[in-house]
Amino acid sequence: MLIPFLAALTLVVAQAPAPPSSAKPVTVLLAPTDVTRGTPRYLIGTAQEHVAEQLKARGLEVIRVEDVTRTLPKKKRTAMMRCNRTQPSCIASLGIAAKTDVVMVTEIGPYLNAYKAGVRVYTAHDGAPLVEESVPGVSEDQVLDALSKSLDVVVPRTLRVLRPEPVAPPPVTPPVAQQTPNVTPGEKQPVPGPELTPGVQPPTDLGLSGTSTVETPGRRKWAWVPAAGGVVLAGVGTVFYVQSRGKLSDLNNNEFPTLAEAEDVRDSGKRSQTIGVVGIGVGAAAIAAGALMYFLPVKQTNVQPSVTLTPQGGGLSFAGTWQ
Repeated sequence: MLIPFLAALTLVVAQAPAPPSSAKPVTVLLAPTDVTRGTPRYLIGTAQEHVAEQLKARGLEVIRVEDVTRTLPKKKRTAMMRCNRTQPSCIASLGIAAKTDVVMVTEIGPYLNAYKAGVRVYTAHDGAPLVEESVPGVSEDQVLDALSKSLDVVVPRTLRVLRPEPVAPPPVTPPVAQQTPNVTPGEKQPVPGPELTPGVQPPTDLGLSGTSTVETPGRRKWAWVPAAGGVVLAGVGTVFYVQSRGKLSDLNNNEFPTLAEAEDVRDSGKRSQTIGVVGIGVGAAAIAAGALMYFLPVKQTNVQPSVTLTPQGGGLSFAGTWQ
């Protein structure tokens, strides 16, 4: 008696309907596009039926615009059917009246010597565009295939926005139970040492004796700063120095109406020469400092560049110690 009872119970459980999914299907208000010149009305009607069947096959709930406007007053129904379905206000009025998630508009229009077929999806509460896809340059026989290809792109994107998949929580690793060793009073317990791989000898020399060269990564990291500044200063100094040579050439080769003008040219040349010499000298020192910061891999350095300036020129020297 027990075996037939268990077999009957198993059959009843197997034939019981599965519990319904907690996620509601996305509701779509299917609105036709405005009839454009050059598009037959029968083609628009056929496209609407095709899109409706494709949406139902993909698990979406379809509401036709005729079912919504049929219950409205005549004046409001006329205004809603004649509104421009590319305007957010028109889309929002349709979506709010239908109480759907999105509004989908089927588009079929002339394109060169063929048609352009596709769909546009808007959010129902504000009429904002959500996603659109179309296939241009199709013949009348290819319109339905173009609409199916557009739905293959539009429907998954719409579902990802309206019904995002829940993020699975990270797996929880159970805590590892620590074993407490049994200790017997009066007995010396071994101290656990580091685990060693078989065949590998433990290190005996930690390498603490002797000295080694330690490079400073930060020094090389910032070595470009003085080098770049030195290049700029040397370039500016070169420009002023060339200008001073030009002033000297003017004094030697040109005649000036007055002595004051000649003195102005002379003073300007001296200033340019001084600025040029200073710029070249400081720039060279900065470039050398940057080179020392980068190319000297020493443990300790104390290098000090110095610049000597004279009215006739300048000099660059380095002093310091390193190990």
